[in-house]
Amino acid sequence: MKLIKLIGLAMTSLILIAGCSQAKKEFTYEKTNKTIDHIHGLGIKDSNLYIATHTGLMKHDGENWYATTGNNHDYMGFSMTKEGFYSSGHPMEGSDLKNPLGLIKSTDDGKTLDKLAFYGESDFHYLTAGFESNAIYVINQEPNSELKTGMYYTLDEGKTWESSKFSGIESDSIGNISAHPKKDKIIAVSTKDGLYLSKDYGNNFDLITDPFMVPAVLTLDDSIIYSTLDGKGVHLFSQNLNDETPTEISIPDLSANNPIMFVTANHENPDQMAIITYANDIFITKDKGENWTTIAKEGKLE
Repeated sequence: MKLIKLIGLAMTSLILIAGCSQAKKEFTYEKTNKTIDHIHGLGIKDSNLYIATHTGLMKHDGENWYATTGNNHDYMGFSMTKEGFYSSGHPMEGSDLKNPLGLIKSTDDGKTLDKLAFYGESDFHYLTAGFESNAIYVINQEPNSELKTGMYYTLDEGKTWESSKFSGIESDSIGNISAHPKKDKIIAVSTKDGLYLSKDYGNNFDLITDPFMVPAVLTLDDSIIYSTLDGKGVHLFSQNLNDETPTEISIPDLSANNPIMFVTANHENPDQMAIITYANDIFITKDKGENWTTIAKEGKLE
């Protein structure tokens, strides 16, 4: 399998691998006003927005921000599911966990972490899981004890892995990957040269947009939400999985220097969405873009 150069989008900044000291208290979510720095993923579950940073998880309940009091790890490849989340990354400073974390899972909002595969071996920056299927895809950038470089998927939470051919993607820079919430064969990959879709476990991909930069992507039941950056500026689109005609979603006024890097939606109520920009501006909507609320500006919580 040909592994393309995973340099991320040109707009993407270097992610610093760091941690912070853990408070000596019981794990919970407490109200916070801290500034968000590096964001590595997001998801919506039970109408709450969760954000993974390199200093732990944060949550917004529609009114207030909360941060975890423990397990403040550098979560990478964060992917929310109906049961909880899958992730990878690095343990916080002072933790007795091995570095890197490999593939981990939590079903209690991060209070406990199940070590599923490659614990102490791999840090998956590109990781996605089906919201209901729990099919997990990763792009492995460094060989480990079992996997070479390339795209792989597992349907049993890391017990066994299958290699994807990753054929058809004509780009040297990936933004995000997104697994279909229910159909384990479907996965989308955003690149600086367009959005690609596979319906056969990542073996063969087709370009389903014009070849412009697509930083962010989210796969829903029957559609794909993705952001673009081209000569016309920053945009957000919804496109049916079986139709190449996109529908534009209204978004706040954003400059070309501040594209949408992450997008998520409530799988049980897709009208509830959230977007995060390059400058760490965070917006939420309850009506699929008719009205947006700013909940962070340049990482400063509102």
